[in-house]
Amino acid sequence: RGPMISPALHLRDGEDPAPLWQRVRRAPHRLLGLDYDGTLAEFHPDPAQAVPLAGIPELLVRLSRSGHTTVAILSGRPVSEIVALLGGPEGIWLSGSHGYEILPPTGPLKIMHPTPRQDAGLIRAEDLAGEGGFSERCEIKVASIALHTRGLPQEKARAWEQAATAAWGGLAADYRLECLAFNGGVELRAVGRTKGDVLGELLRGLPEGTLPVYIGDDTTDEDAFRAIRQSGIGIRVGRPQRMSAARAYVEDCPAVRDFLERWLIELAGAREGV
Repeated sequence: RGPMISPALHLRDGEDPAPLWQRVRRAPHRLLGLDYDGTLAEFHPDPAQAVPLAGIPELLVRLSRSGHTTVAILSGRPVSEIVALLGGPEGIWLSGSHGYEILPPTGPLKIMHPTPRQDAGLIRAEDLAGEGGFSERCEIKVASIALHTRGLPQEKARAWEQAATAAWGGLAADYRLECLAFNGGVELRAVGRTKGDVLGELLRGLPEGTLPVYIGDDTTDEDAFRAIRQSGIGIRVGRPQRMSAARAYVEDCPAVRDFLERWLIELAGAREGV
């Protein structure tokens, strides 16, 4: 891979992305937020095997050491899984369970819990999963329950997703929960915290004028895109979505890796006054 990278970064309005890179280069400080699955790592039928693309862990560490860039990974996964998959990335903020877990670079892990009412709804959802016959594919998190269907035969996956949506959707209003489809399953999660909330909290602790940039691929990343729409840049992984709050997009995970490499080049240019 050569040193000069020109990633397939596209603006939804078709404009030249050069001004975006100019903003990155000129910002007094930068917050770079990233989703994990579908952004730093390709999807895998076994979530425990969804390792990051080659070179990405090293790029994240280089970014965190580069100066004037705060790096944060925001995922629906528990923080413990992110640490295991990335090898405990140095100097990076980690947020898991859709914002209910926060691990600063220097620790310790902070866990925010759903309300007792929400907990009761999630316990009921677990019971319904058992009654519906799809509990074997469910993951219990601090503030949600997720059905994973990746790798199942298409007909079975669709049937289980429909069953989960029907069973869990009825709990949402009564227990202040929301039932959302994601790439590879369905999740019932507590309302109250989002990736957008995490970005806002991080920004409040960073220097004035910090430029927030967030990259993600899924429905829950829209909360982050909306949170920084006025002050920063949201970048969606995959084809552009008409209803997305993201301003730009990259095609896939390798393009995200190219984007990170380009970011480092821009930082070097900023230090040299280019």
